[in-house]
Amino acid sequence: MAYRRTEHMEKRVARRKQQIIKAAEELISDHGYKATTMQDVARKAGTSIGNVYFYFSNKDEMVMEVIDHLCDEIWNTGDLEKVDLSSYPHYSIEALDDYLKITAIFHKKHFAGAVLGGATYPGFRDRLIHFFESKASNRYRKYSDFYQGIDRELAFACHFGSVINVMMNVLEEKLDRTPQEVGLFLARWKLQARGFRPDIVDKAMSDLQVLIRQIEKVRNKA
Repeated sequence: MAYRRTEHMEKRVARRKQQIIKAAEELISDHGYKATTMQDVARKAGTSIGNVYFYFSNKDEMVMEVIDHLCDEIWNTGDLEKVDLSSYPHYSIEALDDYLKITAIFHKKHFAGAVLGGATYPGFRDRLIHFFESKASNRYRKYSDFYQGIDRELAFACHFGSVINVMMNVLEEKLDRTPQEVGLFLARWKLQARGFRPDIVDKAMSDLQVLIRQIEKVRNKA
């Protein structure tokens, strides 16, 4: 007879896994990837080492799940729902969405820096690129006419490789820039790389400044 989990058990399993992921994120942020052990995570999560290994076969696998969890948080910020976008063209909304996601990554700067640990963590960069490429590919599918004459896969690889490279340089303090400066630069850079006319790019960036102020007001009231 096959063993079947009840809905209650499934929720408990999912909740325990999230507790372990959260504990791993906090420990890595505070102490770095190398200094964090599976036993540390078990203690922090209030569970046994066996339970941690039930969910993750090794530390690398656990870190990859933590990265995926953070990417989901970054992608689903919900900020676009906080302002009225009905009067704005799609390219301005796209610029805002890119800006929000880029700056959201820096909210997890301590974790990212800890994972890098002075040398880029194997797979960290590739994991970020793969996640955002897959999400963005679905988001831009309805805008396929913008890619006429352009190899879509090459365009994505070029764009996200450049985005991650800029962010890594800032996180490693090779570039002295604020998250806002990085977000604005990369939002403009992508519009230009997509082939929009200069006047369209300027309009999108002007709209972006207005929308950022609106979102900041909403955040301050929350």
